Amino acid sequence: MQIELLDTFLDLIETRNFNRTAERLGITQSTVSSRIRTLETLLEKQLFIRNKSGTEPTAAGVRFEQHARAVKLRWLDARREIQSVGKFDRLIRIGIQFELYERVLQEWLVWVRATMPKLAIYVEIDYSNQMILDLTTGSLDLAVLYSPQHLPDIHYEQIAEESFVMVSTRGVAFSDITPADYIRANYSASFDRAHKQMLPELESSPVSTGNGGAVAHLLRSQGGTAFVTAAVATKLLQEKVAELVADAPRISHLIYSAVHVRHHHSHTHARLLKALKLMTV
Repeated sequence: MQIELLDTFLDLIETRNFNRTAERLGITQSTVSSRIRTLETLLEKQLFIRNKSGTEPTAAGVRFEQHARAVKLRWLDARREIQSVGKFDRLIRIGIQFELYERVLQEWLVWVRATMPKLAIYVEIDYSNQMILDLTTGSLDLAVLYSPQHLPDIHYEQIAEESFVMVSTRGVAFSDITPADYIRANYSASFDRAHKQMLPELESSPVSTGNGGAVAHLLRSQGGTAFVTAAVATKLLQEKVAELVADAPRISHLIYSAVHVRHHHSHTHARLLKALKLMTV
């Protein structure tokens, strides 16, 4: 199957408009129509209905979407694998939680390059939910994340623990912090639950974000008070941007590795996970 047929189908699923898809893909509207007709002929099913209100997928089109995405991912995986032939023996795709990539990559990647030089590493920085989805579809081989979802095909292992500490650019005590000057971080579902239980008085903050880089940027650019990882706190203290709120509670968070069960007994994965666990404690 031509991959451009799937690209056109998936784009049309998003836009619900033949002209808009043509603009986005840089082709003519007639080419979009031709590709969809070809796909419908191959599948022997109508995928879209065009009417006065626009373009809508049929029941067959809705059902085909997940298969189209899976086929496209497999195609991209195959391209990456083939392109690495001759340079490396194998390509491993690693997903890392946004707040963890510096901690994970610093020593672990050096170890991988020194001890497994024929192994190519592709690194994706993302959130837990998306990485778990990518593990199930095969677009990731291994992930380091905060929030596991207990699916039958995914194996998790606790590898370390994260400590979130409160810092402030205001030099205030914990009792003086107000929601108006507080940046509400939301790193994961587990962190969110702990924060609500421990600090209900700070839940009404006007600014919140789930990205640690954004929290640090806001502290540097406009100041305030927020929870950050211990590593980020150390940087902010060294830069003299913020100080620890010494009497504030800390929020602990477990860190997990995740692999699909098909890789659970892989020798390569076992070596990578063992080193990962040793270097993130």
